[in-house]
Amino acid sequence: MSTPDGPAGSAAAPRPPAGARATVQDRSTTRQRAMVDAAARLLIEQGFGAVTHRQVARAAGVPQGSASYYFPTSASLVAAAVEAAEDLRATAAHAHADALPRRARSSTATARELIETLYAPHVDDSVVDVRLDPMLTAMRDPALRPIMRASRPRLLAALRTVLDASGREGAEDVDLLGHVVDAALLAAAAEEDGKVLDRATATVARVLDRWH
Repeated sequence: MSTPDGPAGSAAAPRPPAGARATVQDRSTTRQRAMVDAAARLLIEQGFGAVTHRQVARAAGVPQGSASYYFPTSASLVAAAVEAAEDLRATAAHAHADALPRRARSSTATARELIETLYAPHVDDSVVDVRLDPMLTAMRDPALRPIMRASRPRLLAALRTVLDASGREGAEDVDLLGHVVDAALLAAAAEEDGKVLDRATATVARVLDRWH
C-alpha cells in the first residue's frame, strides 16, 4: 500500500525552503564574481604568472576547488582574468581622464597623464614587465586577441579626453598616439636604469611637441 507522498510508512522528502534555491544561486554567482575580480587584480598587479587556480582562490577567499569548478582549465581562468582586467583598466582610465581639470598642460605633463590613463588604475616603473608584456602576449593569443581589441576603443576615448582637457583638442590620430606610448615604454625599459616612466614620458612629450 502506498500513499500519495510515497511508499507506506515513509515520510515525504522535505521541500527546500522558499528562496533556498535562489540563495544558493546567489552565493554561487557571488563566489564566481569574487574569483574573476581577484584574477583581474592579480593579472594587473603581478602578470600572467599570478593567475593560477590556487592564487586566485586564495585572493578571492574561496576554496581552491571552487576555482577549478568554475574554471576547469587554466585557459578559461586566464580568459576571464583578461576580460575583467581590461574592463577594470578601461573603467579606471575614464575615471582618471574625466577627473582631470581642464587647463593647458605642457607636453611633459600631458605625456605623463596619457601614460597614467592608458595604464590605469596605477602605473609605476615595473609597468613593462607587469602590464605591457602580458598585454602583448594576450594580443598574440588567438583566444585572447578579441578581448584586447574590444577594449581598445574605450582606452582611446579616454586618451582623447586627456588631450582635450590639456588644451590639445586638435590632436589627431589618437590610435597612433596609443602605440607611441607603448613603444616609448618598451624603449625606456630597455635602458635598464629603472627610469621607465620618466624616459617614456620624455619620448611621448617629444611626439606631442611635433604635433602641437
